[in-house]
Amino acid sequence: MKRLASLFLILLIFSFVINIKAQVTLKQGDEIFVKEPTENLRLSPGGSIICQLPQGTKLIAIEEQGNWVAVHLVGYIWKNSLTQSRFDIPGFTMRALHILVATEEEAKEIKSLLDQGSDFRQLAKQRSKGPNAPKGGDLGLITKGDLLPELDKAISSLSVGQISGVIKSELGFHIFKRTE
Repeated sequence: MKRLASLFLILLIFSFVINIKAQVTLKQGDEIFVKEPTENLRLSPGGSIICQLPQGTKLIAIEEQGNWVAVHLVGYIWKNSLTQSRFDIPGFTMRALHILVATEEEAKEIKSLLDQGSDFRQLAKQRSKGPNAPKGGDLGLITKGDLLPELDKAISSLSVGQISGVIKSELGFHIFKRTE
């Protein structure tokens, strides 16, 4: 019985140490390494996956963002395949108008009005719950990976001037019109 109690106490202490270690705050410039067999590198927290990093990859911490850490990747890449601006990459930047509503019924109603020729910007100002509603739904210049993957895919698949169908996400129901 004493032996079992000692083992339990050791496990309790070990668990406490692990929890403390998991809560360590990273500072800018800290060297960190991928411990999982592979880990996804993303453009933003929860955003598009850029690549998978193998176990042991060296990274430099920039800042913590909740459960995410912004990092600098330490590695090598062919110089001729680089640019200093993502805006230099053909097809990587887009511009779109956006309407966000809470229900699918409202989104379908708005989509029907748009199909009948209603002005997208006016409907965005009047009906959208998105932060860009006062600007007629204008998202401004965005790059692939800035938005949730399903929204990014929807805008990327549109031709300039084309209006999307209704797209559901964790934020609500969306309609887009690609402008660039």
